[in-house]
Amino acid sequence: MNIYKFFLLVCLLPTAWIAGAQRLRGIVRDADRGTPLAGVSISLGQTEDIDHLAITTGADGAFATDALAPGYYRCFFSLKDYEPLLVSEVRIASGKETIIDVAMRTSATALPDVTIKATSPDRRPLQALGEIPLTREQTQRFPATFFDPARLALAYPGVANTDDQANGLTIRGNGPASLRWRLEGVDIVNPNHLPNAGTLGDRPTASSGGVLLFSAQLLDNSSLLTGAFPAGYGDALGGIMDMSWRRGNREQREYTVQAGLVGIDLAAEGPLDKKHRHSYLANYRYSTVGLLGLMGISFGGETINFQDLSCKLDFAGKNGGEWSVFSAGGLSANIFTPPGDTADVQGYKDLFDIEFNSRTYMAGISHWAPLGRDMWWKFSIISSGQFNRRQAIGAGIRENDENTENRFGASATLFRRLNDQNRLQAGINAQHLHFDGMATRDSNRLFNGDLAAALIQPWAAWEWTNRPGHIAVRLGLHTSFFKIHDLFPSDDASIEPRLLLTQRLSKRHTLALGIGGCSQLAPLWMYADLLALQGGSTPAEYPNRTLGFTRAWQANLRYSWQSGELWIMKAELYYQRLREAPVSLNTHDAFSMLNISEIQALPALTARGLGENKGLELSVERYLSKGWFLLVNTTLFDARYRGSDGRWRAARWNIRHIANLTAGKEWERNHWPERLRAFGVNGRLTWAGGQYAAPVDETASAAAKTTVYDLSDGYSGQQPGFVRLDVRVYWRRNIGLRRNSIFAMDFQNVAIRKNVAYRYYDPYTSRVETKTQLGLVPNLSWRLEF
Repeated sequence: MNIYKFFLLVCLLPTAWIAGAQRLRGIVRDADRGTPLAGVSISLGQTEDIDHLAITTGADGAFATDALAPGYYRCFFSLKDYEPLLVSEVRIASGKETIIDVAMRTSATALPDVTIKATSPDRRPLQALGEIPLTREQTQRFPATFFDPARLALAYPGVANTDDQANGLTIRGNGPASLRWRLEGVDIVNPNHLPNAGTLGDRPTASSGGVLLFSAQLLDNSSLLTGAFPAGYGDALGGIMDMSWRRGNREQREYTVQAGLVGIDLAAEGPLDKKHRHSYLANYRYSTVGLLGLMGISFGGETINFQDLSCKLDFAGKNGGEWSVFSAGGLSANIFTPPGDTADVQGYKDLFDIEFNSRTYMAGISHWAPLGRDMWWKFSIISSGQFNRRQAIGAGIRENDENTENRFGASATLFRRLNDQNRLQAGINAQHLHFDGMATRDSNRLFNGDLAAALIQPWAAWEWTNRPGHIAVRLGLHTSFFKIHDLFPSDDASIEPRLLLTQRLSKRHTLALGIGGCSQLAPLWMYADLLALQGGSTPAEYPNRTLGFTRAWQANLRYSWQSGELWIMKAELYYQRLREAPVSLNTHDAFSMLNISEIQALPALTARGLGENKGLELSVERYLSKGWFLLVNTTLFDARYRGSDGRWRAARWNIRHIANLTAGKEWERNHWPERLRAFGVNGRLTWAGGQYAAPVDETASAAAKTTVYDLSDGYSGQQPGFVRLDVRVYWRRNIGLRRNSIFAMDFQNVAIRKNVAYRYYDPYTSRVETKTQLGLVPNLSWRLEF
């Protein structure tokens, strides 16, 4: 079906099909057993008092009300012998059911209120100390996120962007390659369109891209994990983007249409079988940034487009179990065409036709089921893959790059509640990994490799809480086993104990200490590269193939103060010591893989490198209430590494400081529920230090007709600091009881500051040039939910 016809069909769907509006409903379950909880008291309100409305769950644990006017609410759940639970920033809108399925944990005594943003039972490994919840509602409210959870994470402490064009994250001084993406408990390939966006050499990365492969409308209960990870999370040094997809509405059909300068976004959800409570959720996006180009917005002179289709089917199983089948696939491309008139040529790039294409897919199945009264288990199986191709022709030169990465993974988790004080979890993650790639420049091969490997991660964790509930201990063990299937098979193992101690000092003051080991494989292309290892015939002559994990020990100490129901303040100290990082075999070299993020030719490497990251994070957050919210944080840190020459240097991502101020205010025009209108302004100001860069070797660059960096002294120069102001202005309308719409204007870098991206040598001008990041990027969008 033509996409424009589909768009028209969705817009004209009869609203008579929609039953009910402005409805809040959900189910409350026991977090350990998964069984419904009857008699839970639920208080709802828009102020700290939470006294607008009170309801109670029925025998099936379900609750529902349609007595709420559109707006933002706070929901307080309480039941005898259970920890009270407070869910903030719950949005009620016309024509859209709001579903908040929650899980409550048993408690020996009454504990202070716990504020969360998650909206579904948490069936993951135990939560991390440094967990940043990322919600679907926030991606629609925070400025310049482009509905991408990775860009949303930039508003929080310890997280910085590597380049405006991409969602690459540097976390606490670690490079973007230290981030691992996970979906439904299984590690996946880089789930982003345009994985070459914002890179030095226009080659793809393994962990970032222009925009996430699937729409944020699918997300639920997702987080960015930083710091000391709990058992169950591995193969990452910097952070883990842990994502889950929400379940489609089981009771009524709902539709979302969004159109803007970057394209269109269509979503539909509803019941497949109301009797058996099966549901579907589907989303399609088609985007071309050509409209922004016509407005004078420059993306390096490239034509950029992408499209993706995602779908999830949920089926209710026996005894309260659940089955899910899901998939996503996307295509993306950026094409650069040189100017037709030679008088318009301004740089070496203008002499080339450059085309980059990327294809990404993922498909999987997951199942959760109770096993008796105090046990449950969950498993997920996902296959994912990405293929990238780049071709550049011009100036008598022809470049060709191709690479494919595939992951077939499975995870299983078993939970057992022993009593009110003791809980056990155990599980395993297993992955089959494959990489195949090559790069040529004329007749010269720059990169060539093929790799097949296996990664297996068994883990176990025990959690104990003392009877008053003031002290909690979480002790875990995470293990990793890596094996390459090759002519010269190699393997490695990592044993990583994890410990988290939590002490509630008083009703609203908490101190937590997390300590543990972690490890990560380098990007697969490092192991696959054979060209740097010419002529070898024994494992010793193929050092890159014999490398294993980069390992680290890290410690986090956090103090939290929840002042009232709306404010929370945190201070966290962290320290991370990295070892066995791949560095050059040349003992006079400053090269380290800790500074690398994109595919490139490599020297022969050895695992003798070290790294160190230490810092302080401070944050203050006020949850959305009475029409306004606030998030202020700062991070001060130092990131250093040691190469094979034995000298300690500033790491490439050692930007030293990050400061964020995010705030928003909404004004309601009237209080007639059927015609409620609201006007809002949200903004975010970021100030961060500049990344470190290596100087350009002009003589070598002129001879090679491409940029050659002098890495003899590492990344020795710091670039100017980064400052960016983003603003979002929106107009929200609730149209009767069946529809709501939002018209929004997002402006990224509204001050039009020229932040430095990198420096490079241009053979056409015969001098070193400075590449700046994006200027003003407007995004006008209109969203309709019905």
